[in-house]
Amino acid sequence: MRSPQLGRDTAWLAVSDLVAIIFGLVGQVLLTKALLQTEYGLFVILLDAFATLFILVDAGLPTLLNRDGARAPKHALSAAHRIMRLQAIIALPFVVVGLVSGHLLWPDIPSVLIWICAAIMLIQIATYPYRSLLRCLGEARLEGGVKMIERITTTCFYFFLYLSNVSDVAMWAGAFLLGSAIAFISSAIFALIIGRNAQGDGELPSEWKSDKTLLLAALPFAITLGILPYVTRLEKFLLAIYSSYEEVGLYNVAQLAWIAGIMLPQAMRAALLPVFGEVRDDVIEWRKRFDRARHYTIILLPLGLFFGHFIVSYILPIAFEEKYHDAVQVFDILLIGWAFTMLSVPSYVGLQSSENPWRFTILLAVIVLVAGVVGVVLIPNYGVMGAAWGSVCGSATMLIVSRFMSQHAKWSDPLIDILALISILTGWLLANGSWLAVIGFITVIPAIRSIELLRSEEKTSQEE
Repeated sequence: MRSPQLGRDTAWLAVSDLVAIIFGLVGQVLLTKALLQTEYGLFVILLDAFATLFILVDAGLPTLLNRDGARAPKHALSAAHRIMRLQAIIALPFVVVGLVSGHLLWPDIPSVLIWICAAIMLIQIATYPYRSLLRCLGEARLEGGVKMIERITTTCFYFFLYLSNVSDVAMWAGAFLLGSAIAFISSAIFALIIGRNAQGDGELPSEWKSDKTLLLAALPFAITLGILPYVTRLEKFLLAIYSSYEEVGLYNVAQLAWIAGIMLPQAMRAALLPVFGEVRDDVIEWRKRFDRARHYTIILLPLGLFFGHFIVSYILPIAFEEKYHDAVQVFDILLIGWAFTMLSVPSYVGLQSSENPWRFTILLAVIVLVAGVVGVVLIPNYGVMGAAWGSVCGSATMLIVSRFMSQHAKWSDPLIDILALISILTGWLLANGSWLAVIGFITVIPAIRSIELLRSEEKTSQEE
C-alpha cells in the first residue's frame, strides 16, 4: 500500500491542478464569450455566495481524515462514510437558509439558476471525504484524476453549449452541475476500491471514538472553513458592494489566472498535511520535514514569478475579449500575493497540523480581517486595483502571522523576508511595465542553493 510522500504527492496534485486550471480557463473564456459581462459577474457571485455558505457543511471533518487517516488505513473508508453521514445531517438547515436567502437577495433571478448553483456546491462538498481518503492513503494521483474529470467534463459541456449558441446562464450552470456530479461518482468508485483494499494495524486517535468528540475535534477546522472562503472571495463581494458586477467580472478573470498559479502551493499544502501530521509528536523529524518543504518553496518562487507573468501577459489578451485585457495588470499585483502564499506553505501547514488547531483558525480570521479592512479602504477609490492590493495584504499577513504562531517554526527567517521584499518590487514593477522587474531574478540564487542542499540530503539518505 502506498503512503503519503511530499514530493510525489505534490507533483501529482500540481499536475492535475494544472490540467484542471487549463480546462477551467477555457471554460471561463467560453462563458465570457457566451454571456453578457453583467450575467457573467452575477453567475460568479452566485457560486461564491453558495460556496461561502455551504462550506460550513464540510464541518472540518475531511481535514481530520486527511490528517489522521494515514495512521489507520484500514479504517479510512468507514471514517469517510461516517463523515458523509454527519455532513448530510448538518446540510439540512443550511440548504433551507441558502435557498430562502437566495430568493430574497436575488428576486429577479430564475429560481432554477439558484437551485442549480446550490446543488453544484453541495455536490462538490460531498466529494471532499472521498478525496481526503485517497490523499491520506497515498493515492493523490487518483484525487488529482477526480479534479481533472470534473474540469474536463464541464468544459466539454460548455463547448457544446457554445457551439449551440446557448446564452441562457441557467443552461451553463446545468453543465457545471453535470460535471460536478460525474466527478463525485468517480471519487466514490476510486475511494471504494482503494479503501476496501487498504491494510494497516494502526487505530484512529481518540477523537474518533464518538460523533460528539469527533465534531468537537473538527470544530476549529469547521470555523476555519467558515472563514476560508473569504480569503479568496472577499474582494469580489466588496467589489459587488462598492463598485459593479463588471468589475467583479474583470477581477475574476485576473483571479482565475492567479488561481492557476496558487494551485501549486495549495497542492503542497494538501500533500504536506499528512506528512506533518504523521510526525507531529516528533519535533526533530518535524523540523527536518519543515526545512525540506521550505527549500521546495524557495525553488519554486522564481519559476512562479516570471513564468506566471509571461504566460498570463501573452495568453490572457488572446483568450479574452478586449474589455478584460486590463486584468493582466491586476494579475501582476496578485502575483505578489502568490509569492507570499508560496513562502508561507510550511508554517501555514505547521499550524494546520498542530495539536492546537485553534491557532490556525485565528490565523485565517486575522487574514480576512486585514484583507477586509484594506479592501473597504481602497476599493471605493481604486476599484479593482484596490481589491488586488487588499488580497496582497491578506497574503502578507498569512506569511508573517503563521511564522509567529507556529510552535516549531522559526519566527526569524531573514532569507524569506528578503525574498518577500523582492517579490513586492517585482510584482509592482511588472504591473507598471518597468524593465527594472528583472530584479526578481535575484530569487534564482537561493533557489539554486536549495536545490543543492536537497540533492545533498538525498545523496546522504541513499548512502545510509
